[in-house]
Amino acid sequence: MTEPKPAGAALGGPAAAGDRAGPSPLAWRAVLGCIIAAAMTVLDLAMTSTVLGSIQETMGEPLAKGALVISAYATAELITLSLSAFLTRVFPARTYLVLLVCLFVAGALLSACAWSFESLLVARVVQGAASGAIMPFAYYAIVVLLPGDKHPKAISTFSILVTGSYVLAPVLCITLGEWISWRALYCVAAPAGALGLWLALPGLRHMRTDASPLGRKVNAVGVAAAVVGLGCTQYALDTGQERRWFSSAVVTLAVGAALVAAVLFVVTELRSRHPLVDLRLLRLRPFLTSCVFNVVGGVAVYSSYVLIPVYLTTLGFSAADIATVSLYGGTVQLAIALGLPLLLRRIDTYLVSCTGALMFATAALLPFLAGSSPPYVVIVIALMCRSVGSGLLLAALGLMATRALSAHQAASGSLLFNMARSLGGSVGAAGCAAFLTIREAYHAAATGPDGADDAGRSLALHDVFAVAFAILLLLALSLVAGYALRRIRERRAALTTDG
Repeated sequence: MTEPKPAGAALGGPAAAGDRAGPSPLAWRAVLGCIIAAAMTVLDLAMTSTVLGSIQETMGEPLAKGALVISAYATAELITLSLSAFLTRVFPARTYLVLLVCLFVAGALLSACAWSFESLLVARVVQGAASGAIMPFAYYAIVVLLPGDKHPKAISTFSILVTGSYVLAPVLCITLGEWISWRALYCVAAPAGALGLWLALPGLRHMRTDASPLGRKVNAVGVAAAVVGLGCTQYALDTGQERRWFSSAVVTLAVGAALVAAVLFVVTELRSRHPLVDLRLLRLRPFLTSCVFNVVGGVAVYSSYVLIPVYLTTLGFSAADIATVSLYGGTVQLAIALGLPLLLRRIDTYLVSCTGALMFATAALLPFLAGSSPPYVVIVIALMCRSVGSGLLLAALGLMATRALSAHQAASGSLLFNMARSLGGSVGAAGCAAFLTIREAYHAAATGPDGADDAGRSLALHDVFAVAFAILLLLALSLVAGYALRRIRERRAALTTDG
């Protein structure tokens, strides 16, 4: 395999002086453009979550269908995320980014013009497919275009811009969404994508991609197994409640196909010379642990994208009201993000992630304790806890996974780690909607035909918050246990060395 060239050489600068002179302005410009493209996808998802209630109302669809707007996006994102390492070996950097951004913008414009709920789902799948490859490409550009000593600065910029998207999203929902329509929000992708390409393309012209030992080959059986398995899982979660789960032969067949596809994917990926992802990295216990935690984190984050707008809509909040409350949480999250690098350097990652999980659990506990008529301040505090908790949890888990890998394992490890979060998100969004629908039907049957629909929905939300609190509390306790076990191993190793 050829030795990687310094960042300066990647953009036509002198190879020997690349690290000493620092990256060229074109390199920083290209990285910034890729980060903006990635932030565009985060902004789109945050806006969609905020106006989910308005989308359901406009389209005349029930909760379970409305949640598909999030879960279908997450599933498509997961599929292309698994293919991203292969795709970067096939397409030149400039062509690849142009295709991805154009695909995402096309999906966004199709969402803005959606004439039916089905057409909106197709558009969201297109957007998710593009998003799943844009995010890892931004990290890829940082690694290839910048020398190692500049990576922390680039990652911090990435974190700030992505977190800033959570602040900008409610602002746009309050203005464009309230003054015009939720459809106008999807048009924001066009100027954002154009800005990202304008910044990135000049620097990507001479971007060098080193030869990979995998070449341009890929395990076709693994690709097919991944697509079939994820598609069947999503179908079972989306239609299970409507078809009464395993009482339906179709749902049972979908679950069986998903399990077979999962086993086939693992077996073929472990045996193939050209795997999509290097599953052997999961043999590393610290990395496996971080991935498992990240699955739970993905479940929590994406479930909240579905749960929060449904909860606030049930309380009578308009889309503008939801955006206003979300703005408080996003602003606090941005403030935390600015100090996060210092925090992660001084405090153990297990403790930071545990704190994040506990704050996330508090965000579920407060509405649970407040009952059906919570004070406004409780809602604001809960959303602030959710924003801060998710930021701390995901950032600390990411650093935990990075430290568990060597340099040559970083690319495959990053892919696996992000797939774990997307897998949790896909299952979490659909599972949250399915569980909420089941509990709502249960409470409606218990209260009888005279029971109010809002009362059944309120009780069902109460149940979901209780389960969410239990899961997040269990995650926090697991992180504490992981920290304690690691400290015990370190002390034993120290005693052995001294002995």
